[in-house]
Amino acid sequence: MSLTSLKQTLKHTLTRCPSCHHDVPGEVWKTTGTPAKVYLSRTCPDHGETTVCISSDARFYWLAQGNPSNSCGAGCACSAGGGIDGTLGKNAHPTDSSTEVLSTCLALIEIVDSCNLACPTCFADSPVGASAAKLKDHPFDSLIARIRGVLDRKGRIEILQLSGGEPTLHPEFFRLLDWIHDEPRIDYCLVNTNGVRIAKEDAFLQQLGERARRGHLQLYLQYDGPQEAGQKELRGSDLRTMKQLTMERCEAEKIPFTLAMTVTDHNLPHLGATIEVGLGFQACRGVSFQPMFRSGRNALEETAILNTADIILGSVGQSQGRLRFEDFTPLPCGDPNCATIGYLLRTPIGVRSISEFIDFASVQGFLRDKVRYELADLIQCGCENTELGDILHRFEMKEKDAFRLFIKPFMDSWTWDQDRIDRCCTHVIRPDGKLDSFCRYYSPQPSSSC
Repeated sequence: MSLTSLKQTLKHTLTRCPSCHHDVPGEVWKTTGTPAKVYLSRTCPDHGETTVCISSDARFYWLAQGNPSNSCGAGCACSAGGGIDGTLGKNAHPTDSSTEVLSTCLALIEIVDSCNLACPTCFADSPVGASAAKLKDHPFDSLIARIRGVLDRKGRIEILQLSGGEPTLHPEFFRLLDWIHDEPRIDYCLVNTNGVRIAKEDAFLQQLGERARRGHLQLYLQYDGPQEAGQKELRGSDLRTMKQLTMERCEAEKIPFTLAMTVTDHNLPHLGATIEVGLGFQACRGVSFQPMFRSGRNALEETAILNTADIILGSVGQSQGRLRFEDFTPLPCGDPNCATIGYLLRTPIGVRSISEFIDFASVQGFLRDKVRYELADLIQCGCENTELGDILHRFEMKEKDAFRLFIKPFMDSWTWDQDRIDRCCTHVIRPDGKLDSFCRYYSPQPSSSC
């Protein structure tokens, strides 16, 4: 019996051909059986039919149908219920300017185009060049003008993420951090970094620590797991010793960081071990799991295409009972398949699953239009009189006690779903100052030969 003989169509969308990257009609469908799986199929007139699994367990795939109540309904791909309907798509036919009308939960800006590593999997395809003579950086005044332009149009930025290249190479990096800190319309700053300068330069570490202790600043530290497998394939060399030193120095300087893990089939068996590494540092606020997507510079074309369900199944299965499926819920600020969060709590009685205390999937109301949460937000879910609320108050738990697990499956041409682009809340501030969806900005351009 063929895979498609027992399928249920969930929706039709616009997708892309993985070969030529041109837009083509697509169909999202699921199989019957246990577990049910969700697939995306399309037929290109030049390259034929291609199908990819976009959820290896349909319990962790959701259809956004614009239900404002955000309750489980017919849009859930899981026939047993438990999914969350997302928010209404804000523009069915996006243009270059359509992103401006969407909610911007996170705005990313590239401040340098150069890097001090040459990772085979760089989504930005950044050229190597860390020396002053080779460094390609964006002028400070230009960066400020672009950021101010977004602030003037949007009113505020919840999270501004500095990226590149390697953003810590910018010659006015600390001046930029100071400006962001003093700008009241920016709530929080994230810095994508490979950690090389933190590990090697004492003066840089000291200045970064001074900024971090003011608050509203965190690092997204590139980390591929504690295992040997996949290190060279991802980064070109084994950087585990350097990463360990970076984390230790951040801990000493009280610089908060999140481990940003590009997940491939090489390190998928080590999600639980990565979580344990993070829990070993008080400065670590959690782990961001990002299934590898095929954009920019990518030498791993033959690796498996992973999805959110793979991460949830792997994390729970490798946690030795510490994590539960109920600890994860999709974020409703964009398409619910664009981001999933979960929490572990560091308590005086040990690391505990958040679902031990509250029904995490029931807190969708206060999760709207945000991608970053603290313990104070969790209290808003109405748990003042519950065991969680009691623990939060009795032990005066702080932000460092909430360990966040974030799953962000960016799209490439294989997994492209235009519905997700239409609801995107993770935007790039382009060089021309306009906002664009992260996935669309970094996606390969259509081939002119097709």
